[in-house]
Amino acid sequence: MTNYIWCKTILSAYSNLEKMTESIDKLVNKRALNSVYMGSSYFSINNVSFVADKIIELSDRKVRLINLKILTETALKNCNQKHAEILIERYVDGDKAQEIADRHSLSMRTYFRRLASAESEFSSNLSIMGYDDKKISQYLSTEKWISQIYRKFLMQEQEDFCCQEVL
Repeated sequence: MTNYIWCKTILSAYSNLEKMTESIDKLVNKRALNSVYMGSSYFSINNVSFVADKIIELSDRKVRLINLKILTETALKNCNQKHAEILIERYVDGDKAQEIADRHSLSMRTYFRRLASAESEFSSNLSIMGYDDKKISQYLSTEKWISQIYRKFLMQEQEDFCCQEVL
């Protein structure tokens, strides 16, 4: 069975994307307002070029996160409705497997099969839109918080693989 680490990562990060863009807006405002102070010790970090570069960098980051939100929503909309519900409940809402299985009147085995199928469909939808694992990795390489989520899922997959080999 294939694990879709980027799918899990993107869906898990989804609920924080709006908060992150709001935080970026606050940082842009703070940068702009703080650039007014021109004491001699602050001159090197408050010159127009530096402040403009930082604001552009933050704005580019915000655009990247908004695009990720739209990409996620589009990929989910193109999924089978039941698959989309399971993905949202599992990764966005963080519900436990048993809760989701009970809510959908599924056995645990059927739930995990549906989850794998939903992950596959979501991944396929991303690929159709031009975002395979390599492209996603490049696109999100500067987002350290998303990279941490990715590493968490990667480590979990490696642990699961090791446990399966032992059995």
